Amino acid sequence: MSQIQVQQELGKAKNALQDFLIHKLLIPKVYLDAEWNGALVDVLAIDRAGVGDVHAVWMILDDQKGEEVIWRVLDFVRRFQSFSSHYRYVAVVCGPPSLRKAHEVVEESAIREALAEDGVGRVGILHVDLSEDNPPVKVILKAERYRSSKEIVELADRFVAEHTPNWEVRD
Repeated sequence: MSQIQVQQELGKAKNALQDFLIHKLLIPKVYLDAEWNGALVDVLAIDRAGVGDVHAVWMILDDQKGEEVIWRVLDFVRRFQSFSSHYRYVAVVCGPPSLRKAHEVVEESAIREALAEDGVGRVGILHVDLSEDNPPVKVILKAERYRSSKEIVELADRFVAEHTPNWEVRD
């Protein structure tokens, strides 16, 4: 696949994830390719018109190189346990054959790995099926809310004030 095709596929996946969050949340502000607290987030959504929970999604493009996607998902899950957001997701972006692999990730050690150390919060795992015209997003492992903090609230307030969302409801 050429670099342009890869970018187009990832863009298609970002749109699908944006649509998923728009329908899941109450009046969110959605940002694509957001730099949040020093880390690049593929899709960032802040619920309740920018004053609610922060949802961060990182994408992994499964380029059909065997079981490598499972280890990449687990790596993302581990890396973002201490990330500053209320909800965290890893989205496996691929066609239908890899949906089986995404389920295998959950069936192995991902459920334990995805839980916060204290049990409050869990990284969610999503699957974006690019084989369809309107790629569906399927929840493989449901995300659970992490503890809030003054830092997350302050980050959200600053971010909303300084950035223009890719999608929002306007009066």
